[in-house]
Amino acid sequence: MKTQFNLRALALCPRPLTGLTVLAVLLAPGAQLHAQAVDTARLAFEIPAGPLGRALNQFARRAGVLLSFSPQATQERRSAALSGRYTVDEGFAALLAGSGLQAIRQADGAYAIAAIAASADPLPQVVVAAQQESVTGQLGGLLARRAASAMKTDTPILETPQSLSVATADQIEATKAQSLAEALDYTPGVISQASSFNRMVDDVRVRGFNLANANTGMLRDGMKYQPSVYDSSQEPYGLERLEVLRGAASVLYGQLSPGGVINAVSKRPTADPYHEITADIGSNHRRQVTGDFSGPLSQDGAWSYRLTALVRQADTGIDHIDDNKTYLAPALTWRPSARTSLTLLGSYQHMRTRFVAPASAALTVNGTIPRNFFIGEPGYDRYDSEVYSGGYVFEHAFDDDLKLRHNLRYFNGDAVFNYLSYGTLNASTGLTTRGVVNRAEKSEGLTTDTSLEMNFGSPTLRHKVLAGIDYFDSTYDSKRYAGTVAAINMRNPVYGATPVIGTANNGSRTESQQFGLYLQDQMKLADKLVWLGGARQDWVDSSVTTYGNNRRTPARDSALTARTGLVYFADNGLAPYASFGQSFAPQAGGDRLGNNFKPTESDQFEVGIRYQPQGGRTLMSAALYQIDQTNGLTVDPVDSTYSVQTAELRSRGLELEARSTFGRLDLIANYTYTDARTTRSNLASEIGQRVSGVPYHAASTWAQYDFGGVGLPGMKAGVGVRYQGQVPVAGLSSQIAGRTLVDAMLAYDLQQLGSAWRGLQLKINAKNLFNRDYVQCVAATGCRYGEERNVIATISYRW
Repeated sequence: MKTQFNLRALALCPRPLTGLTVLAVLLAPGAQLHAQAVDTARLAFEIPAGPLGRALNQFARRAGVLLSFSPQATQERRSAALSGRYTVDEGFAALLAGSGLQAIRQADGAYAIAAIAASADPLPQVVVAAQQESVTGQLGGLLARRAASAMKTDTPILETPQSLSVATADQIEATKAQSLAEALDYTPGVISQASSFNRMVDDVRVRGFNLANANTGMLRDGMKYQPSVYDSSQEPYGLERLEVLRGAASVLYGQLSPGGVINAVSKRPTADPYHEITADIGSNHRRQVTGDFSGPLSQDGAWSYRLTALVRQADTGIDHIDDNKTYLAPALTWRPSARTSLTLLGSYQHMRTRFVAPASAALTVNGTIPRNFFIGEPGYDRYDSEVYSGGYVFEHAFDDDLKLRHNLRYFNGDAVFNYLSYGTLNASTGLTTRGVVNRAEKSEGLTTDTSLEMNFGSPTLRHKVLAGIDYFDSTYDSKRYAGTVAAINMRNPVYGATPVIGTANNGSRTESQQFGLYLQDQMKLADKLVWLGGARQDWVDSSVTTYGNNRRTPARDSALTARTGLVYFADNGLAPYASFGQSFAPQAGGDRLGNNFKPTESDQFEVGIRYQPQGGRTLMSAALYQIDQTNGLTVDPVDSTYSVQTAELRSRGLELEARSTFGRLDLIANYTYTDARTTRSNLASEIGQRVSGVPYHAASTWAQYDFGGVGLPGMKAGVGVRYQGQVPVAGLSSQIAGRTLVDAMLAYDLQQLGSAWRGLQLKINAKNLFNRDYVQCVAATGCRYGEERNVIATISYRW
């Protein structure tokens, strides 16, 4: 039986009809004229692959057209994904391709689905180049077009009124990133410390501000992660992507650095079987084996799994410092229906290495210290950490317009962190005094986030409203002891001294409970304009217990933050935008009068433009911003042993980024200009000074080419160039010299040698190919040598 609906019938329906018809509700008079107007206009569509009837339902409602068809016509038929901008006719043709059906326009402007007659004229061919992208699933290539970090919803990057970059798993693999910092080497606005430090912990700056732990900007799967930077680092092999949202983002995530957030997205189970085993050998006796296995567990696909694992043993370019790691991440998804899913995510990581103590610029810039010199004692120095986490991600769609999400994770980190530090050097004898640090670090965190996403409105004006509640309960306990040890001759080091550890505990215990309510509305007007508005209320209870005097300092803070933004879509693919956002971060301690410090507060203004031509193989962006931070700490003019909150900091900058695919060439290019400096302080010497370790200029580019089109099938090569300008360093009158580093990659698919080699690939990566010597500093006494040339050969087998 064929079912026909009209506008009058629709007006009597309290909710969209399902199963019998596919339609779009036109709420205003003159709907037929509207349908004629949109028929030739290209609208943006993001429809996932799935049952054909449901896909047509979503398409017709989005396009604002009436549609009639026989329910039996679409039964047991599926549609490919539809992503991009299409006219109504092009969209119907793409959705119905290969189904034996066609969409026929009626005299009144409505559409009917009918079988293609044998004598019917063939429909014009529509090539759908865009791949349907999941913000948490596997994505081929270096270009992501969607992300979740900026809105906590699945949103096209083009519709985001704030700077956002995504490093995909393919990019992480192509560049052979060994740390989160290295995975962001080709991302604008990001500055990291030396690799010798970042292999142990994740510590980077974005727009001049530090993002090092959960309360400054490190996220995992959209939730706050580790309470302390010293817990451990996140293993890049376990990630599907890294999303970097630059700028103030407290409206969605609570207390944060104004630099933004880095959201690491865990690998999750896949509907299709996927298996991979790789083996590495490389510089510094590197030996590593990894495995990634995924696929369905049940015939109906309701259950699926993923298991990601890594085992590494390696030395480094510094004597007595190894780089050993074990990583295991199981995941299980239960999807009882198309509308409901529950994914359990777990991880375990054990790291064994040693801390590379920072030295002064005087000892490193001129090469006074040998690059491989180890200041510590092999029998004492250690960084031994164990981290595990477990939680779940739950989503249920009540219908196409109402979704509930509830996520939870527990985190536990335990580290023993002992090292010797640099003292003074006797230039004539080479003897160097050493300090002793003995630390036991323990962290725990429980985080949860529950939100409701509601979509409603008319074809002309549509709303995506997000309302949510999140909570983060964290504890960071650090026991720290000092000691003494004999000096060492760095020209001829002889190890074996035994440090003597004192009994005074100089550490502290920090406890914090954060609770937030947030509300956000993304309003789209006629597919030409997106307006974003959001607000959040936070409450933070915290306490710091100082072990030295057993003094507990409690604090209670609250903050109301807001954001707003506007994006305009031009027909030629350009999307200019403007936005305003706020952030806050509580401060530990108090002033001379015993008053607790207030949170720092930051406001960001940003304007930018993106360009994404039809087809989605290119995304370019440019952004100008200014961040003003108030309530910073500066010296109390009455008593210099105390601080007051009158300091201010400002960061201004320009960020350019391009990601594109030209045939067989994939390209990433970016440039960053950052001017971050103190604008107000009670110390005249600080006013106008730039933030230490942040250069004015930084740029990078990565290009990789598949030679299959020029007679070399299976061969792929890549080259990257990373430039960083001169760096100001607190305490130094001159800047640290800039640098240009070159990376390279060469890969060959061995199945070109014959079917017996199917699934095998050989790849060689080189970091700092030309072995450039350089120094990285965050302060006058906080310098480390940059990583020497590092070459890794990888053989992988996929099936």
